[in-house]
Amino acid sequence: MTPAISTAIHLITFAVFFVVASTALTSLDNTVEPAELKRDDLARRFLENDTVLLACDNHFSFQYVRWYKEDQLIVDSRDSNETLTPDRIRLWSNGSLQIAQLQPMDTGDYSCALKTDNDTEVQRVHSIIVQYPPTVKTEPEGIIELPIGAVFQIICEARGVPQPKLYWRWNGKLVDNQLIGNRLSMQIEVGSRAQTGPIECVANNSIGELAVAGMFLKVQFPPEVRLERNIIYTKVGIRSDLECLIEAVPRASVNWFHHGVPMTYDSRISRYELEMQPNVSNLQYNTVIKHTLSIRNVRDSDLGLYECRAENKLGFKSAAIDLTGRPMPCVFKINPGVQSSTSHVLVWQTESLSALMEFKLKFRQIPSASITPQTLDTDFKTDWTILTIPSELSAGPIHITTYTLHGLQPASVYEVVVFARNHFGWSESSKIVRFATGGEVELPNYSTESELDSNEEQSSLESVEQPEENSVHLNEIYESRIINSAAAKVWRFMNLAGFMAFAYVKYVLI
Repeated sequence: MTPAISTAIHLITFAVFFVVASTALTSLDNTVEPAELKRDDLARRFLENDTVLLACDNHFSFQYVRWYKEDQLIVDSRDSNETLTPDRIRLWSNGSLQIAQLQPMDTGDYSCALKTDNDTEVQRVHSIIVQYPPTVKTEPEGIIELPIGAVFQIICEARGVPQPKLYWRWNGKLVDNQLIGNRLSMQIEVGSRAQTGPIECVANNSIGELAVAGMFLKVQFPPEVRLERNIIYTKVGIRSDLECLIEAVPRASVNWFHHGVPMTYDSRISRYELEMQPNVSNLQYNTVIKHTLSIRNVRDSDLGLYECRAENKLGFKSAAIDLTGRPMPCVFKINPGVQSSTSHVLVWQTESLSALMEFKLKFRQIPSASITPQTLDTDFKTDWTILTIPSELSAGPIHITTYTLHGLQPASVYEVVVFARNHFGWSESSKIVRFATGGEVELPNYSTESELDSNEEQSSLESVEQPEENSVHLNEIYESRIINSAAAKVWRFMNLAGFMAFAYVKYVLI
Protein backbone atom coordinates (compact mmCIF):
# COMPACT_ATOMS: atom_id res chain seq x y z
CA MET A 1 0.00 0.00 0.00
CA THR A 2 1.48 3.35 -1.06
CA PRO A 3 1.88 6.21 1.45
CA ALA A 4 -0.70 8.29 -0.47
CA ILE A 5 -3.37 5.58 -0.20
CA SER A 6 -2.61 5.04 3.50
CA THR A 7 -2.90 8.77 4.13
CA ALA A 8 -6.24 8.89 2.31
CA ILE A 9 -7.59 6.00 4.39
CA HIS A 10 -6.63 7.77 7.62
CA LEU A 11 -8.24 11.00 6.49
CA ILE A 12 -11.49 9.20 5.61
CA THR A 13 -11.51 7.42 8.99
CA PHE A 14 -10.98 10.71 10.79
CA ALA A 15 -13.82 12.40 8.83
CA VAL A 16 -16.28 9.57 9.54
CA PHE A 17 -15.50 9.70 13.28
CA PHE A 18 -15.98 13.48 13.30
CA VAL A 19 -19.39 13.21 11.59
CA VAL A 20 -20.58 10.52 14.08
CA ALA A 21 -19.43 12.52 17.09
CA SER A 22 -21.03 15.71 15.77
CA THR A 23 -24.30 13.85 15.23
CA ALA A 24 -24.23 12.59 18.85
CA LEU A 25 -23.63 16.11 20.15
CA THR A 26 -26.43 17.48 18.03
CA SER A 27 -28.79 14.80 19.39
CA LEU A 28 -27.73 15.70 22.93
CA ASP A 29 -28.47 19.38 22.35
CA ASN A 30 -31.90 18.49 21.06
CA THR A 31 -32.76 16.58 24.26
CA VAL A 32 -31.79 19.39 26.62
CA GLU A 33 -34.64 21.79 25.67
CA PRO A 34 -37.39 19.86 23.92
CA ALA A 35 -39.97 21.92 22.04
CA GLU A 36 -43.47 21.91 23.56
CA LEU A 37 -46.72 23.19 22.13
CA LYS A 38 -49.75 23.91 24.31
CA ARG A 39 -53.27 24.43 23.12
CA ASP A 40 -53.82 27.18 25.68
CA ASP A 41 -51.24 29.29 23.84
CA LEU A 42 -53.61 29.43 20.87
CA ALA A 43 -56.67 30.40 22.88
CA ARG A 44 -57.82 34.01 23.14
CA ARG A 45 -58.81 35.17 26.61
CA PHE A 46 -61.61 37.61 27.33
CA LEU A 47 -63.30 38.96 30.43
CA GLU A 48 -66.88 38.28 31.34
CA ASN A 49 -69.33 40.71 29.64
CA ASP A 50 -66.78 41.59 26.93
CA THR A 51 -67.66 41.55 23.20
CA VAL A 52 -65.64 39.40 20.80
CA LEU A 53 -65.55 39.40 16.98
CA LEU A 54 -64.48 36.13 15.30
CA ALA A 55 -63.45 36.45 11.64
CA CYS A 56 -64.02 33.60 9.20
CA ASP A 57 -62.40 34.75 5.93
CA ASN A 58 -63.13 38.09 4.27
CA HIS A 59 -60.79 37.70 1.29
CA PHE A 60 -63.46 36.05 -0.89
CA SER A 61 -67.07 36.59 -1.64
CA PHE A 62 -69.06 33.58 -0.51
CA GLN A 63 -72.25 31.72 -1.08
CA TYR A 64 -72.96 30.96 2.58
CA VAL A 65 -71.23 30.61 5.97
CA ARG A 66 -71.99 28.45 8.96
CA TRP A 67 -70.65 28.78 12.53
CA TYR A 68 -70.33 25.92 15.01
CA LYS A 69 -69.50 25.69 18.67
CA GLU A 70 -68.03 22.33 19.64
CA ASP A 71 -69.56 20.80 16.44
CA GLN A 72 -73.01 22.21 17.25
CA LEU A 73 -74.46 24.61 14.67
CA ILE A 74 -75.21 28.00 16.15
CA VAL A 75 -75.84 30.16 13.03
CA ASP A 76 -76.24 29.66 9.25
CA SER A 77 -76.37 32.56 6.80
CA ARG A 78 -78.88 30.66 4.65
CA ASP A 79 -81.36 30.43 7.53
CA SER A 80 -83.83 33.30 7.37
CA ASN A 81 -85.35 32.38 10.73
CA GLU A 82 -83.26 34.63 13.01
CA THR A 83 -85.39 33.87 16.04
CA LEU A 84 -83.35 30.73 16.68
CA THR A 85 -80.15 32.76 17.06
CA PRO A 86 -79.43 34.03 20.63
CA ASP A 87 -79.74 37.81 21.07
CA ARG A 88 -76.08 38.09 22.04
CA ILE A 89 -74.87 36.49 18.76
CA ARG A 90 -74.76 38.38 15.46
CA LEU A 91 -73.53 37.31 12.01
CA TRP A 92 -71.98 40.11 9.97
CA SER A 93 -72.17 40.40 6.18
CA ASN A 94 -68.50 39.46 5.79
CA GLY A 95 -69.06 36.19 7.63
CA SER A 96 -67.64 37.29 10.99
CA LEU A 97 -69.37 36.18 14.17
CA GLN A 98 -69.92 38.63 17.04
CA ILE A 99 -70.69 37.47 20.59
CA ALA A 100 -71.67 40.20 23.06
CA GLN A 101 -71.81 40.10 26.87
CA LEU A 102 -69.62 37.02 27.11
CA GLN A 103 -70.63 34.50 29.75
CA PRO A 104 -68.60 31.60 31.24
CA MET A 105 -70.65 29.17 29.19
CA ASP A 106 -69.32 30.82 25.99
CA THR A 107 -65.88 29.29 26.54
CA GLY A 108 -65.02 26.79 23.81
CA ASP A 109 -63.94 26.18 20.19
CA TYR A 110 -65.78 28.07 17.45
CA SER A 111 -65.37 26.95 13.83
CA CYS A 112 -66.69 28.47 10.62
CA ALA A 113 -67.35 26.75 7.29
CA LEU A 114 -67.46 29.19 4.37
CA LYS A 115 -68.45 28.23 0.76
CA THR A 116 -66.83 30.61 -1.75
CA ASP A 117 -68.30 31.53 -5.13
CA ASN A 118 -65.90 29.15 -6.86
CA ASP A 119 -67.19 26.28 -4.71
CA THR A 120 -64.10 26.26 -2.46
CA GLU A 121 -64.77 25.57 1.23
CA VAL A 122 -62.74 27.59 3.76
CA GLN A 123 -62.60 26.56 7.43
CA ARG A 124 -61.21 28.39 10.44
CA VAL A 125 -61.20 27.60 14.16
CA HIS A 126 -61.16 30.05 17.09
CA SER A 127 -60.67 29.03 20.72
CA ILE A 128 -61.86 31.50 23.35
CA ILE A 129 -61.69 31.39 27.13
CA VAL A 130 -64.02 33.60 29.17
CA GLN A 131 -62.34 34.68 32.40
CA TYR A 132 -64.45 35.68 35.39
CA PRO A 133 -63.86 36.50 39.09
CA PRO A 134 -63.90 33.71 41.66
CA THR A 135 -66.88 32.64 43.70
CA VAL A 136 -66.52 30.56 46.83
CA LYS A 137 -68.77 28.57 49.15
CA THR A 138 -68.07 26.71 52.39
CA GLU A 139 -69.81 23.89 54.17
CA PRO A 140 -70.78 24.40 56.94
CA GLU A 141 -71.54 28.12 56.99
CA GLY A 142 -73.10 30.56 59.42
CA ILE A 143 -72.60 30.41 63.20
CA ILE A 144 -71.53 27.02 64.55
CA GLU A 145 -71.34 26.32 68.31
CA LEU A 146 -69.13 23.42 69.41
CA PRO A 147 -67.73 22.34 72.81
CA ILE A 148 -64.05 21.91 73.60
CA GLY A 149 -62.88 18.53 72.32
CA ALA A 150 -65.15 18.47 69.27
CA VAL A 151 -63.69 17.69 65.83
CA PHE A 152 -65.23 18.95 62.62
CA GLN A 153 -64.33 19.54 58.97
CA ILE A 154 -64.91 22.65 56.89
CA ILE A 155 -64.95 22.28 53.10
CA CYS A 156 -64.35 25.08 50.61
CA GLU A 157 -65.47 25.01 46.96
CA ALA A 158 -64.49 27.73 44.48
CA ARG A 159 -65.21 28.55 40.83
CA GLY A 160 -63.49 30.95 38.50
CA VAL A 161 -61.29 31.27 35.43
CA PRO A 162 -58.34 31.13 35.78
CA GLN A 163 -58.57 28.49 38.49
CA PRO A 164 -58.56 30.39 41.81
CA LYS A 165 -55.91 29.89 44.45
CA LEU A 166 -57.43 29.05 47.84
CA TYR A 167 -56.20 29.72 51.35
CA TRP A 168 -57.70 29.76 54.83
CA ARG A 169 -57.94 32.72 57.18
CA TRP A 170 -58.76 32.27 60.87
CA ASN A 171 -59.42 35.30 63.06
CA GLY A 172 -57.85 37.41 60.34
CA LYS A 173 -54.61 35.40 60.25
CA LEU A 174 -53.42 33.03 57.55
CA VAL A 175 -53.51 29.38 58.52
CA ASP A 176 -50.35 27.32 58.13
CA ASN A 177 -50.45 25.42 54.84
CA GLN A 178 -49.66 22.17 56.62
CA LEU A 179 -53.03 22.35 58.34
CA ILE A 180 -54.95 22.79 55.09
CA GLY A 181 -54.36 19.42 53.44
CA ASN A 182 -55.54 19.70 49.84
CA ARG A 183 -56.48 23.37 50.33
CA LEU A 184 -60.12 22.48 49.83
CA SER A 185 -60.84 21.19 53.32
CA MET A 186 -59.56 21.64 56.84
CA GLN A 187 -60.13 19.44 59.88
CA ILE A 188 -60.27 21.30 63.17
CA GLU A 189 -60.14 20.07 66.74
CA VAL A 190 -61.62 22.54 69.20
CA GLY A 191 -59.04 22.98 71.94
CA SER A 192 -59.69 26.28 73.68
CA ARG A 193 -61.89 29.35 73.83
CA ALA A 194 -59.21 31.26 71.92
CA GLN A 195 -60.35 29.52 68.73
CA THR A 196 -63.63 31.45 68.75
CA GLY A 197 -63.88 33.61 65.64
CA PRO A 198 -64.44 33.64 61.87
CA ILE A 199 -62.92 30.88 59.70
CA GLU A 200 -62.81 32.08 56.11
CA CYS A 201 -61.89 30.55 52.77
CA VAL A 202 -60.37 33.14 50.43
CA ALA A 203 -60.22 32.65 46.64
CA ASN A 204 -58.09 34.76 44.29
CA ASN A 205 -57.46 34.46 40.56
CA SER A 206 -56.37 38.07 39.88
CA ILE A 207 -59.69 38.76 38.09
CA GLY A 208 -61.82 41.19 40.05
CA GLU A 209 -62.06 41.18 43.82
CA LEU A 210 -61.20 38.43 46.29
CA ALA A 211 -64.02 36.04 47.10
CA VAL A 212 -64.52 35.24 50.79
CA ALA A 213 -66.90 32.81 52.46
CA GLY A 214 -66.83 30.91 55.71
CA MET A 215 -68.36 30.26 59.09
CA PHE A 216 -68.16 31.67 62.61
CA LEU A 217 -66.96 29.23 65.26
CA LYS A 218 -68.26 29.79 68.78
CA VAL A 219 -66.53 27.56 71.31
CA GLN A 220 -68.89 26.44 74.04
CA PHE A 221 -67.71 26.69 77.65
CA PRO A 222 -69.26 26.71 81.14
CA PRO A 223 -70.11 30.06 82.73
CA GLU A 224 -67.43 32.40 84.02
CA VAL A 225 -68.43 34.90 86.72
CA ARG A 226 -66.55 38.13 87.47
CA LEU A 227 -67.29 40.76 90.12
CA GLU A 228 -66.42 44.41 89.90
CA ARG A 229 -66.81 44.64 93.70
CA ASN A 230 -67.24 41.79 96.17
CA ILE A 231 -68.25 44.12 99.04
CA ILE A 232 -71.02 46.70 98.66
CA TYR A 233 -71.14 49.31 101.46
CA THR A 234 -74.60 50.71 102.18
CA LYS A 235 -76.92 51.97 104.90
CA VAL A 236 -80.57 51.57 105.72
CA GLY A 237 -82.92 53.58 103.53
CA ILE A 238 -80.81 53.97 100.39
CA ARG A 239 -80.61 52.00 97.12
CA SER A 240 -77.89 49.43 96.49
CA ASP A 241 -77.03 47.58 93.27
CA LEU A 242 -75.21 44.23 93.22
CA GLU A 243 -73.56 43.38 89.91
CA CYS A 244 -71.91 40.33 88.38
CA LEU A 245 -70.52 39.85 84.87
CA ILE A 246 -71.36 36.54 83.16
CA GLU A 247 -69.69 35.08 80.07
CA ALA A 248 -70.83 31.69 78.73
CA VAL A 249 -71.59 29.79 75.53
CA PRO A 250 -74.37 28.83 75.29
CA ARG A 251 -75.89 31.69 77.21
CA ALA A 252 -76.25 31.03 80.93
CA SER A 253 -79.29 31.41 83.13
CA VAL A 254 -78.59 33.46 86.27
CA ASN A 255 -80.24 33.30 89.68
CA TRP A 256 -79.66 35.33 92.86
CA PHE A 257 -79.58 33.91 96.39
CA HIS A 258 -79.53 35.60 99.81
CA HIS A 259 -78.00 33.48 102.58
CA GLY A 260 -78.55 30.46 100.32
CA VAL A 261 -82.27 31.18 99.74
CA PRO A 262 -83.50 32.04 96.20
CA MET A 263 -84.51 35.66 95.85
CA THR A 264 -88.11 36.74 95.38
CA TYR A 265 -88.75 39.92 93.44
CA ASP A 266 -91.25 42.74 93.88
CA SER A 267 -91.44 46.49 93.34
CA ARG A 268 -88.63 47.07 95.88
CA ILE A 269 -86.27 44.26 94.81
CA SER A 270 -85.77 43.74 91.08
CA ARG A 271 -83.27 42.30 88.66
CA TYR A 272 -82.21 43.16 85.11
CA GLU A 273 -79.43 42.39 82.65
CA LEU A 274 -77.45 44.36 80.11
CA GLU A 275 -75.37 43.12 77.19
CA MET A 276 -71.89 44.61 77.21
CA GLN A 277 -70.41 45.48 73.81
CA PRO A 278 -67.84 42.83 72.77
CA ASN A 279 -64.31 44.11 72.30
CA VAL A 280 -63.63 42.84 68.77
CA SER A 281 -60.23 44.57 68.65
CA ASN A 282 -59.08 42.11 71.33
CA LEU A 283 -60.87 39.20 69.60
CA GLN A 284 -63.44 39.08 72.41
CA TYR A 285 -66.33 37.80 70.35
CA ASN A 286 -68.39 36.35 73.23
CA THR A 287 -70.96 38.68 74.71
CA VAL A 288 -70.56 39.61 78.37
CA ILE A 289 -73.85 40.01 80.23
CA LYS A 290 -74.01 42.27 83.28
CA HIS A 291 -76.61 41.00 85.75
CA THR A 292 -77.79 43.48 88.39
CA LEU A 293 -79.77 42.90 91.57
CA SER A 294 -81.29 46.24 92.62
CA ILE A 295 -82.54 46.77 96.18
CA ARG A 296 -84.44 49.99 96.89
CA ASN A 297 -84.85 51.37 100.41
CA VAL A 298 -82.39 48.92 101.99
CA ARG A 299 -83.50 47.34 105.27
CA ASP A 300 -81.52 45.66 108.01
CA SER A 301 -82.82 42.30 106.80
CA ASP A 302 -81.37 42.94 103.34
CA LEU A 303 -77.79 42.97 104.61
CA GLY A 304 -75.66 39.88 104.35
CA LEU A 305 -74.11 37.53 101.80
CA TYR A 306 -75.55 37.28 98.28
CA GLU A 307 -74.72 34.71 95.62
CA CYS A 308 -74.80 35.25 91.86
CA ARG A 309 -75.10 31.79 90.27
CA ALA A 310 -74.84 31.18 86.49
CA GLU A 311 -75.57 27.85 84.80
CA ASN A 312 -75.68 26.37 81.30
CA LYS A 313 -75.59 22.80 79.95
CA LEU A 314 -71.80 22.59 80.46
CA GLY A 315 -71.73 23.53 84.16
CA PHE A 316 -72.30 26.32 86.67
CA LYS A 317 -70.28 28.95 88.52
CA SER A 318 -71.13 31.36 91.34
CA ALA A 319 -69.62 34.32 93.15
CA ALA A 320 -70.43 35.91 96.53
CA ILE A 321 -71.13 39.58 97.23
CA ASP A 322 -71.34 40.99 100.74
CA LEU A 323 -73.91 43.76 101.23
CA THR A 324 -72.90 45.47 104.47
CA GLY A 325 -73.44 48.63 106.45
CA ARG A 326 -70.04 48.39 108.19
CA PRO A 327 -67.38 51.07 107.65
CA MET A 328 -64.85 50.77 104.87
CA PRO A 329 -61.25 49.91 105.91
CA CYS A 330 -59.31 52.84 107.32
CA VAL A 331 -56.48 54.38 105.29
CA PHE A 332 -53.50 56.06 107.01
CA LYS A 333 -52.46 59.48 105.74
CA ILE A 334 -48.98 61.02 105.74
CA ASN A 335 -48.50 63.51 108.56
CA PRO A 336 -46.24 66.30 107.24
CA GLY A 337 -45.59 67.67 110.75
CA VAL A 338 -42.37 67.24 112.76
CA GLN A 339 -42.45 64.14 114.98
CA SER A 340 -40.78 63.96 118.40
CA SER A 341 -38.50 61.21 119.64
CA THR A 342 -41.05 59.79 122.14
CA SER A 343 -44.41 60.42 120.42
CA HIS A 344 -45.99 60.13 116.99
CA VAL A 345 -49.09 61.71 115.44
CA LEU A 346 -51.24 59.32 113.41
CA VAL A 347 -53.85 60.44 110.86
CA TRP A 348 -56.32 58.09 109.18
CA GLN A 349 -59.44 58.31 107.08
CA THR A 350 -62.45 56.04 106.74
CA GLU A 351 -65.79 56.09 104.98
CA SER A 352 -69.01 55.04 106.66
CA LEU A 353 -72.57 55.70 105.55
CA SER A 354 -73.69 55.33 109.16
CA ALA A 355 -72.37 57.17 112.23
CA LEU A 356 -69.06 55.87 113.64
CA MET A 357 -68.86 54.72 117.23
CA GLU A 358 -65.21 53.93 117.97
CA PHE A 359 -61.80 52.81 116.66
CA LYS A 360 -59.48 50.02 117.73
CA LEU A 361 -55.80 50.94 117.33
CA LYS A 362 -53.09 48.23 117.59
CA PHE A 363 -49.37 49.04 117.63
CA ARG A 364 -46.11 47.34 118.59
CA GLN A 365 -42.39 48.01 118.56
CA ILE A 366 -39.93 46.22 116.28
CA PRO A 367 -36.38 45.96 117.69
CA SER A 368 -34.06 48.07 115.54
CA ALA A 369 -31.60 45.16 115.16
CA SER A 370 -34.16 43.31 113.06
CA ILE A 371 -35.00 46.12 110.63
CA THR A 372 -34.06 44.53 107.32
CA PRO A 373 -36.33 43.58 104.42
CA GLN A 374 -35.65 39.90 105.20
CA THR A 375 -36.37 39.99 108.97
CA LEU A 376 -38.76 42.88 109.48
CA ASP A 377 -41.87 40.77 109.03
CA THR A 378 -40.90 37.74 111.09
CA ASP A 379 -38.15 38.32 113.68
CA PHE A 380 -38.38 39.70 117.22
CA LYS A 381 -41.90 41.16 117.00
CA THR A 382 -43.42 42.12 120.36
CA ASP A 383 -47.04 41.75 121.43
CA TRP A 384 -49.63 44.21 120.21
CA THR A 385 -50.78 47.09 122.39
CA ILE A 386 -54.50 47.68 121.83
CA LEU A 387 -56.18 51.04 122.34
CA THR A 388 -59.91 51.86 122.04
CA ILE A 389 -60.46 55.39 120.72
CA PRO A 390 -63.93 56.98 120.77
CA SER A 391 -65.06 58.47 117.49
CA GLU A 392 -65.59 62.18 117.15
CA LEU A 393 -68.87 63.48 115.79
CA SER A 394 -68.71 63.90 112.01
CA ALA A 395 -71.29 64.64 109.36
CA GLY A 396 -69.75 61.91 107.19
CA PRO A 397 -69.60 59.86 105.19
CA ILE A 398 -65.85 60.71 105.11
CA HIS A 399 -64.30 60.67 108.58
CA ILE A 400 -60.75 61.86 109.33
CA THR A 401 -59.24 61.07 112.74
CA THR A 402 -56.01 62.25 114.38
CA TYR A 403 -54.43 60.50 117.37
CA THR A 404 -51.05 60.92 119.11
CA LEU A 405 -49.14 57.97 120.53
CA HIS A 406 -47.09 58.91 123.63
CA GLY A 407 -44.38 57.11 125.62
CA LEU A 408 -42.58 55.67 122.60
CA GLN A 409 -38.91 54.70 122.57
CA PRO A 410 -36.55 57.09 120.78
CA ALA A 411 -34.87 55.89 117.59
CA SER A 412 -37.29 52.99 117.30
CA VAL A 413 -39.52 51.45 114.66
CA TYR A 414 -43.20 50.70 115.24
CA GLU A 415 -46.00 49.20 113.17
CA VAL A 416 -49.64 50.10 113.55
CA VAL A 417 -53.09 48.99 112.31
CA VAL A 418 -56.57 50.41 112.95
CA PHE A 419 -60.23 49.27 112.76
CA ALA A 420 -63.49 51.31 112.77
CA ARG A 421 -66.91 50.36 114.14
CA ASN A 422 -70.43 51.61 113.55
CA HIS A 423 -73.89 50.28 114.31
CA PHE A 424 -73.42 47.35 111.88
CA GLY A 425 -70.05 46.15 113.19
CA TRP A 426 -66.30 46.40 112.75
CA SER A 427 -64.60 47.24 109.48
CA GLU A 428 -61.90 45.17 107.84
CA SER A 429 -58.34 45.83 109.00
CA SER A 430 -56.38 48.68 107.51
CA LYS A 431 -53.04 47.97 105.90
CA ILE A 432 -50.17 47.66 108.37
CA VAL A 433 -47.92 50.71 108.25
CA ARG A 434 -44.63 51.45 109.99
CA PHE A 435 -43.07 54.60 111.34
CA ALA A 436 -39.85 55.57 113.12
CA THR A 437 -39.46 57.87 116.08
CA GLY A 438 -36.80 60.58 116.07
CA GLY A 439 -33.18 59.47 116.56
CA GLU A 440 -30.62 57.48 114.63
CA VAL A 441 -33.05 55.17 112.82
CA GLU A 442 -34.35 56.55 109.49
CA LEU A 443 -37.51 55.08 108.03
CA PRO A 444 -40.08 56.92 105.83
CA ASN A 445 -43.31 57.57 107.69
CA TYR A 446 -46.10 55.11 106.96
CA SER A 447 -44.11 52.72 104.79
CA THR A 448 -46.31 49.80 103.87
CA GLU A 449 -45.21 46.20 104.00
CA SER A 450 -45.14 46.00 100.23
CA GLU A 451 -42.77 48.96 100.04
CA LEU A 452 -40.27 47.29 102.40
CA ASP A 453 -40.22 43.99 100.52
CA SER A 454 -37.62 43.63 97.84
CA ASN A 455 -38.93 43.33 94.30
CA GLU A 456 -38.52 39.97 92.66
CA GLU A 457 -36.91 39.95 89.30
CA GLN A 458 -39.03 38.55 86.50
CA SER A 459 -37.39 36.48 83.83
CA SER A 460 -38.70 36.32 80.29
CA LEU A 461 -38.17 33.71 77.66
CA GLU A 462 -36.63 34.86 74.41
CA SER A 463 -37.96 33.39 71.27
CA VAL A 464 -35.37 31.77 69.07
CA GLU A 465 -35.95 31.98 65.38
CA GLN A 466 -35.34 28.75 63.59
CA PRO A 467 -33.49 29.13 60.29
CA GLU A 468 -35.56 28.33 57.26
CA GLU A 469 -34.56 25.30 55.27
CA ASN A 470 -33.13 26.02 51.85
CA SER A 471 -35.38 24.62 49.14
CA VAL A 472 -33.80 22.98 46.10
CA HIS A 473 -35.75 22.65 42.89
CA LEU A 474 -35.53 19.28 41.17
CA ASN A 475 -35.66 20.82 37.72
CA GLU A 476 -32.52 22.87 38.51
CA ILE A 477 -30.71 19.67 39.55
CA TYR A 478 -31.89 17.93 36.37
CA GLU A 479 -30.75 20.77 34.08
CA SER A 480 -27.41 20.96 35.89
CA ARG A 481 -26.86 17.25 35.38
CA ILE A 482 -27.71 17.51 31.65
CA ILE A 483 -25.26 20.39 31.17
CA ASN A 484 -22.52 18.57 33.06
CA SER A 485 -23.13 15.41 30.97
CA ALA A 486 -22.96 17.37 27.71
CA ALA A 487 -19.74 19.09 28.77
CA ALA A 488 -18.19 15.73 29.65
CA LYS A 489 -19.04 14.27 26.25
CA VAL A 490 -17.56 17.29 24.45
CA TRP A 491 -14.39 16.96 26.53
CA ARG A 492 -14.05 13.27 25.68
CA PHE A 493 -14.54 13.99 21.97
CA MET A 494 -11.88 16.71 22.02
CA ASN A 495 -9.42 14.37 23.74
CA LEU A 496 -10.08 11.59 21.19
CA ALA A 497 -9.77 13.96 18.23
CA GLY A 498 -6.47 15.34 19.56
CA PHE A 499 -5.11 11.84 20.08
CA MET A 500 -6.01 10.79 16.51
CA ALA A 501 -4.46 13.93 15.04
CA PHE A 502 -1.27 13.33 17.03
CA ALA A 503 -1.16 9.69 15.86
CA TYR A 504 -1.65 10.71 12.25
CA VAL A 505 1.15 13.30 12.33
CA LYS A 506 3.48 10.80 13.94
CA TYR A 507 2.62 8.18 11.27
CA VAL A 508 3.25 10.60 8.39
CA LEU A 509 6.57 11.70 9.82
CA ILE A 510 7.69 8.13 10.28
